[in-house]
Amino acid sequence: RPFSLLQSLAPGEFAARFETPRLPCILTHATDTWTAATEWAPARLTARVGRRRFKVGTDDDGRPVRMRMKDFWRYATDPAHGSVDDSPLYIFDSAFAARGRAAGLGSDYEPPAPFSDDLLAHAPRSRRPPFRWLVAGPARSGSAPHLDPLATSAWNALLAGAKLWALFPPGTPKACVAPRGGGAREAVSWFGDTLPHALADPAWPGPRPLTALQRAGETMYVPGQWWHGVLNLETTVAVTHNFCSPADLPRVWPRAMVGRPKMAAAWLAALEKARPEAAAAA
Repeated sequence: RPFSLLQSLAPGEFAARFETPRLPCILTHATDTWTAATEWAPARLTARVGRRRFKVGTDDDGRPVRMRMKDFWRYATDPAHGSVDDSPLYIFDSAFAARGRAAGLGSDYEPPAPFSDDLLAHAPRSRRPPFRWLVAGPARSGSAPHLDPLATSAWNALLAGAKLWALFPPGTPKACVAPRGGGAREAVSWFGDTLPHALADPAWPGPRPLTALQRAGETMYVPGQWWHGVLNLETTVAVTHNFCSPADLPRVWPRAMVGRPKMAAAWLAALEKARPEAAAAA
């Protein structure tokens, strides 16, 4: 089965069954002990950081647009806006745990055990690109299929609501995942138009997508270079990280050298001290 629900794993089992063959899966119970599992419900987030501003999109000039958390949830639950807008606003904030904005949220969780060996964690923070995000939005918000940067893998832990995922395997041509006719990139449009054709059209030019329903308390694993899109079916709150496991290194390292050469140099120097076996592999 392309997706597996896992409750317990022996050491090395996850890497052997999923990371090395690069198979997506959903893990259960990975967030059971997190403070975030209870404290990141919309009402509790509002009480805790309601006056803090979070990124909800960009304007026509590409500049970030931010809203206070309490105003965002008011918008998201307004029947005239959040649940019916063509492209609902969507918190996707990589600085959610920065000092002075929402300090403390970053300590409410920790990467699930299968994803704890993140080699990119050794890169200097000033050089490392954004890698973690608070993600929250109303039904119909989300993202059309995309590839994560530098061929990194990702995990996405859902704390409230439900998400629909569509994933295409590595090597799928971009033309197979782009909206039909080059239309808008809103998630709700892609899932309502392109996905049905991808699943049922005999003339579809590429591989069929894998689809999965993710529920609160479950964690999606997306291997590097898998196209993936997400549609929120209900009001959702999640946290997601991009990471580089030892199994990812052969794909991430060449892209880092080309795309972020200064980071790659600093990262290699750090690996030589902390993880010499990974530095040798790089």
